[in-house]
Amino acid sequence: MFEQIRNKYLYNKTQIVVLDKQGIVLHSDDLLYKIQKQTSISDFHPFFETIISLIDLEYNEFTFSCIHIDYEGIKKTIDVIFNSGSNNENPFLIFIDFTEHYNNFQSIAQEKNESVLSFHLAEIKNQQLQSEKNFKNKFLANVSHDLKTPISASLWFLGMLEKSEITSSQKEMIALMKETTNHIKELVDDILDLSKIEMGQIKLQTAPFDFIEMLYHIEKIIAPKARTKKLDFQIVKDKNLPKLVVGDKTRIVQIIINLLDNAIKFTKKGNVVLSVVVKEIESNNATILIKVADTGTGIKANEKGEVFQSFKKLHDSKKIDGSGLGLSIVSNLLELMGGKIDYQTELNVGTTFEIEIPLEIKESEVGSKPFEFIEIINKLNVLIVEDDEINQLLLMKLLLNHGGFNINIANNGLQAIEMVEQNPYDLIFMDKEMPQMDGYQTTVVLRENIKKEINSIPIIGVSGHPVANQKEIFDAMGFNGYITKPYKKEEIYEMVYEVLKLKKS
Repeated sequence: MFEQIRNKYLYNKTQIVVLDKQGIVLHSDDLLYKIQKQTSISDFHPFFETIISLIDLEYNEFTFSCIHIDYEGIKKTIDVIFNSGSNNENPFLIFIDFTEHYNNFQSIAQEKNESVLSFHLAEIKNQQLQSEKNFKNKFLANVSHDLKTPISASLWFLGMLEKSEITSSQKEMIALMKETTNHIKELVDDILDLSKIEMGQIKLQTAPFDFIEMLYHIEKIIAPKARTKKLDFQIVKDKNLPKLVVGDKTRIVQIIINLLDNAIKFTKKGNVVLSVVVKEIESNNATILIKVADTGTGIKANEKGEVFQSFKKLHDSKKIDGSGLGLSIVSNLLELMGGKIDYQTELNVGTTFEIEIPLEIKESEVGSKPFEFIEIINKLNVLIVEDDEINQLLLMKLLLNHGGFNINIANNGLQAIEMVEQNPYDLIFMDKEMPQMDGYQTTVVLRENIKKEINSIPIIGVSGHPVANQKEIFDAMGFNGYITKPYKKEEIYEMVYEVLKLKKS
């Protein structure tokens, strides 16, 4: 009886269509429409083009209501159930004929269905785009990080070679090599910055600094570049500029120099002007308006909306270097600071970039403490635990140049533990990323050693790829301090003084 009722009322109301993973029709019972096998389901009706894009999803089932299909003279309004299948099962469709039911509601239901479908497709596309973006950023960050060490080493060795006894032609070649290597370093730094920004790993390091001194520092960097191109460069300062402010000095310098470098790059003759004024002061907060104006090539009107996009170059000329990352980084950094950027331009007349940066005004005097060299009379035994030969040599050279150190090198954590058991050390430099046993694991083993002369050795962590909360991580693992690559000798020396509690006599 049930079968008779089902055949009478449901048999001619449903159709089953089995597909393969590419959306090709494998089987159809043709109870509603006659669908040609071994053809794409989208050939049956354009609606099913969207169904094909859902096939690659893991096992999911979707219901689409009120689909109006007119095929070979057969007009019906159906519900479509789509099952994406699994590894062992093909995807399939079930058509349910609701033509009579939808006669009065077709318009509203169709709009709803299209909205649901659009939402699913948008969600899928967003997930795919985000996944691709994350992969790209991680790849760029890792590659950039791996490039920084050999590039920094090359610059260091070129600097040492430049100071040796060489001919004038050799000096010219070294200068050219340094210029090229510095250009590569800038590109790598830009790529690393952009990937960190897009992954949310850039954290502003705010601290008090001398704003006027910062402008003087920028002038010393930019003026020689302008003179090389025979451009007039000047800085116009507001007399009401606060001297001491709180902000991320390093990033602010990066932003301004980036804009000035662009201005010089795209200006063949004329001038480049940096003007800095106070736009607004409220209580202890100031908004600083900074303008960088040039008499360069200008920017095409149709490119105005693309200027701040990643890898967008402002000029097509192969004679002008650049990666197209600078303005994207500037825009993103300003957004992190709560600032903004805009520009005015006229082709073949020039461009003026305007940025606003909110800063806190600091009342009390503050300044960076100058580096003070401390002579080490009694030589200290130092162990460098590092698997990269270039980094071994760089760190060893810096310590030997300082004087007062006997140095041994371990290529990995296991070797370091063995050497510490056999020799007394006053200090250990421990790279955090090494094969066999990394710096974190090695430090934990040393700290758990029962011998006080081993578990109390001061350990300075070395990081080539700093992450958020890096200091807290090193502290928790038992390090006494840490430094980052590329090495800066003053930072290394000051960390040694701090960890070993050395003071100027």
